[in-house]
Amino acid sequence: MVAYFQSLLRMPRAVHFYLISEMVFGLAIGMAVIFNFHYLALGFDARVIGIATAVNSVATAVCSYPAGLFTDRFGAKKAMALGIGVATLGYIAIPLATTALQLYLAQVLLAAGTAFIISCEFPYIMSLCERKEDETTAFNLLIAAFTLTLALGNILATHLPQYMPQGTTMYQSTMFLVAALFAVMFVMRLFLPAASARIEQEKRADKAAQKPSWRVVPSRQVLLYVIYATLAGTTYAMVVPLENVIMKQRFDLSDDLVGYVIAANSFLSFLTSLTTPYLMQTAKRRLFLYLGFGMHMVGQLLMGLSVPFLAFAPFLLGRGVGSIMVNSFVDSSMMKATQLEERGLHSGLRNLCRSMAVSGATAVSGIIIASGDTQTPYFLAFLLVAIQTVFFTFLIRRQLREDLQENF
Repeated sequence: MVAYFQSLLRMPRAVHFYLISEMVFGLAIGMAVIFNFHYLALGFDARVIGIATAVNSVATAVCSYPAGLFTDRFGAKKAMALGIGVATLGYIAIPLATTALQLYLAQVLLAAGTAFIISCEFPYIMSLCERKEDETTAFNLLIAAFTLTLALGNILATHLPQYMPQGTTMYQSTMFLVAALFAVMFVMRLFLPAASARIEQEKRADKAAQKPSWRVVPSRQVLLYVIYATLAGTTYAMVVPLENVIMKQRFDLSDDLVGYVIAANSFLSFLTSLTTPYLMQTAKRRLFLYLGFGMHMVGQLLMGLSVPFLAFAPFLLGRGVGSIMVNSFVDSSMMKATQLEERGLHSGLRNLCRSMAVSGATAVSGIIIASGDTQTPYFLAFLLVAIQTVFFTFLIRRQLREDLQENF
């Protein structure tokens, strides 16, 4: 374990700087947890919130495929700069919205920027690695950096509104602060290189790679990887985006307590992401992998039952650890197994399919919760995790063994 942590310190400076900028990103997204509280304070119900999230997902889907093509054609750094700039404008527009229509339009703007960010984030940090064997670790470190400050953002979001100037609601000024953090991240990432020396050398050695890619049809393995990622995203969307609303309605909790629970989950996700690469390098890799699937599945099932909050919270934390352990490792392995010239396409298609599925799942969940039922979404999530586990066992695991020549 000590040697593993020492290897993290030896990673390229560009990777470390990118991780610092990702922490700013996580802080901003963590603070965005109050957006739902802002909507509720404006008089919107869970149905409107669910539709707004669905609109965001659909718009992200529409933009994701061209964003992936843009990334392969013009480079991940340019795609990222464009995405962060547009997303910043979206985060300025959302707190200014006072009607449902304005909220939906602001979500479209935010989604366009988000599509470009998420279509290149993972391929980009992997391209900054000087050694191919570091790519999986860098992928997981990105998740770890994000989730660490996500927890801090969750806590700040529930306290800052008390001290910030009042707007249309007590949360509006804090929401503008989220936009400011995105602007800081934009400036930071302008100082990063386009790629590592290893990647540049590979491109020079491969004459075909000297021409930017316009590939629009994915390979068979990428299609399988996209289907798996879509299942995982649908499971997430069924409960997580509205989980703060679920906790407030089911247990009548304060904003502070909801924020602490979400922050604790984010912190455990950070620790899980940080240690997953080490665990998956051991001889018990398969045991840890299926343990994660089991924790994810059982956690969803138990949270759907009529349990008190003191039982619900530990189930939520266990589910979070299990889902991060599985999805961070499998996602990083799938991206590592993808050829360099197809990674942007893989990422864009992945986000397109996930966003379409997420839009439907979130809208359905919002309608169910608005009716007063806060349990059914967890039972549906349980079934989705079961399907995801079977799909991995019989298709993805075999494909990864073939692509990476590793034992899964």
